[in-house]
Amino acid sequence: MPLKYDPDFFEVLKPLLPTLSQVPPLAAHDIDGRRQRHEAQIAQSNIPEAPGVAIEELKFQSFDGALITILRVYPTEEFANGKITPAYLHAHGGGMMFGAARNYINAQAHTVAATRIPMFSVDYRKAPEHPYPTPIQDAYAALLWIQEHASTFNIDPSRIGVTGESSGAGLAAGVAIMARDKGLSPPLRKQVLIYPMLDDRNTTPLPDVEQMAFWKVDDNLTGWTALLGEHIGKKDVSPYAAPARLTSAEGLPPIYADVGDLDIFKFEIIDYVQKFVKAGISAEFHLYPGLPHGWEGLAPMIPATMRAAANRNRALLDI
Repeated sequence: MPLKYDPDFFEVLKPLLPTLSQVPPLAAHDIDGRRQRHEAQIAQSNIPEAPGVAIEELKFQSFDGALITILRVYPTEEFANGKITPAYLHAHGGGMMFGAARNYINAQAHTVAATRIPMFSVDYRKAPEHPYPTPIQDAYAALLWIQEHASTFNIDPSRIGVTGESSGAGLAAGVAIMARDKGLSPPLRKQVLIYPMLDDRNTTPLPDVEQMAFWKVDDNLTGWTALLGEHIGKKDVSPYAAPARLTSAEGLPPIYADVGDLDIFKFEIIDYVQKFVKAGISAEFHLYPGLPHGWEGLAPMIPATMRAAANRNRALLDI
């Protein structure tokens, strides 16, 4: 039986199809076009502020001395009362080439409101202006900064995790690998990866998915080429850049991952989670039928989105 959209999702999508059918596809490697479309989408976003949550813009020094913005999103009551909490480093999506932490911060604020766990969303530098290893090094420097300032923010340094969506989730996975390899102490406690972008070799369309996918193979090729240049698809690509290149998950923190079955990332994510299962590391995975990449941005109130949010929040709390 062929794949099809989730019925509730399709009810939201259906009125938009005539307009979407008039939007011409972008050519591979058209980064400016993708950035412009992303900005237009962000301009139409209208996520309200979350109650009981504050957002503070801070700066830290990255590996090369550059000052990087990080947004601290935290529950005000817990911080005012001096409660010691866990925390997450968060990296936003954008195919490694567009987006900013501020674009998605109200969504993170609602997660913080639900979990009462602070998040620090890093504004890592983007490719191709800043190719690998700059984005992952920015994210890892952010992790070190959070750990070093844990007492300032009432954070338990032994209960820090990483999370993100799409390319940001791929960065979070890369940070976890880097932290293991560098012997970070205390080690990371958890990784919560929302449809992570993991494999630079994913450049062949899936016939039953590509037509319904929101993030297509040409988008993936564009993002990975921006990050890796001529190294894309070659044997020398580091798992810090493309975590699917990981040979062993031993020593990594427990993982939660999810993805829709109309997402071109689904097989690389399934393969990645299996590495944790084989290594005897706690792993939780959800495959949501009939849903494309980033579906919840379009349909935040459908039952599948509510189930996914509940699963993600529960995973975040398990730290």
